Amino acid sequence: MAQAETTNRLHGLYLYLAISSLVNLGTWALLLLPNFLHEKQWSGQAIGWAMGAYFSVNLISQVLAGEIADRQGSVRTALSGVFLGLAAGVLYVLAGWWTWLIIPARMFHGAGAGLISSGALIQLTQSVPMHRKGQVIGYFGLPGFVMIGVGPLLAEWLVYAWGFQTSFLLVVTSFALTGWLLRRLPRSLVEASPSRAPFRVVLKASFVRLERILAFSIFFGLCFSCWNGFLAPTVRALGAGAVSSFGTGYALGAVVTRLGFSHAVYNHRRRLIAISSLFFYSLGLIVIPHAFAGWNLLLIGIVCGMGHGIYYPSLSSLAAERFHPLYQGQGMSLYVSASGLGHFMGPPIWGALADQFGYSLIFLLAGLLLAAAVGVFVFAESRGAPD
Repeated sequence: MAQAETTNRLHGLYLYLAISSLVNLGTWALLLLPNFLHEKQWSGQAIGWAMGAYFSVNLISQVLAGEIADRQGSVRTALSGVFLGLAAGVLYVLAGWWTWLIIPARMFHGAGAGLISSGALIQLTQSVPMHRKGQVIGYFGLPGFVMIGVGPLLAEWLVYAWGFQTSFLLVVTSFALTGWLLRRLPRSLVEASPSRAPFRVVLKASFVRLERILAFSIFFGLCFSCWNGFLAPTVRALGAGAVSSFGTGYALGAVVTRLGFSHAVYNHRRRLIAISSLFFYSLGLIVIPHAFAGWNLLLIGIVCGMGHGIYYPSLSSLAAERFHPLYQGQGMSLYVSASGLGHFMGPPIWGALADQFGYSLIFLLAGLLLAAAVGVFVFAESRGAPD
C-alpha cells in the first residue's frame, strides 16, 4: 500500500516536471524572436515592447491565478491557460505574414503560461509540508533551466533549417501536449477549495508579509530581462550557435547547483549567502557584450546559471515561510509574479537605451543594478536574521 502511494506521488511529480518543461520550452524557443523582428525593420524599443508584452499579461495572470484557483480549482486554471496558449501559437504563425500580430501573440502567450505555471505550482506546493515548499518550488523551476539550453538550441536548428515559422509551430505543439498532461494529473491533486475572503483582503494580507522579497524579485526580473530580450542581437556577430552556447552554459550551471546545493540552504544565514552568489551573475551580465567566441558565452552562461540555480530556491524558501497561512495560494502567485513585473518593465527601457547608446551600456547598467539590489536585500535581511 505504501509502495503504491509512493509510486503515485512520483508519477504526479514527473507530470509536473513535464508540464514545467513544455511551458518553458514554448518560451525559450522564442529567444531568437528579436532577430525575426529586427529583420522586419523593428527598432530596439519596438522589439522591447514586443518582448515585454509577454510579461505584462503574464504578471497579471499570475497575480490573479491564486484567486481563480481558489474558486475554480488549480487544474481548471491551468487548462484555461492552455486554450490561451494555443491561441497565441496560431497568432505567432500568422505573424509570419502580418508581423503586427506578434504583439497579441505575446500577450496571449504570457497569459497562458502564467495561468499554467501558477495553477500547477499552487497544487504542487499544497501537497507538501511547509519545510519542503521552497525545495519543491525549486524542483518545479528546474526544467525551466534545462529549457534555457534546449530551447535556443532547438530554435536555432529549426530557424536555420526551415525558418521562423517552425519555431512558432513548436509553441502550438508544446501547449497542446501541456493540456494532455494536465488532464492526467492525479485526482487527489486537483481538488478546489473555496475562497474565504475578498480578493482585495487576500492580496493585501499576502503583500504585507512578502513586501521586501517582492521588491527584490522585481529588480532581479528587470536585470534578467536585459539578456532575455537582447542577447540575440547583441551576440549576432558571433554567428549561429552563439545564443545556444550561452543557453547551454546557463542550463548546465543552474541544474548542477540546483541539484547539488538545494538541500544545503536550510537556514536564514545560508540562504543569504546563496543569494549573494548573484554578484557573480551581475559580473556575467556586464561581460556578455565583450564575448568574442561561443566558448566565452558558454562560460558566462555557466556562471550566470550557477548564480540563478543557487539563488532561486533560497529566496523561495524565505518567501514560503512568510506566506499567509490562510492564503498560501495567493501568496505563491504573488511571489511568482513579482519577477514578471521586472520582466515587463525591462525590455522597453533597455531597448530605448540600446537605440541611443548601444548594447554594451544596457548590459553594464543591468549588472550594476543587480549588484546593488543584492547588496541592499542581503544587508536588510541580515539585520533581522533569526539564526
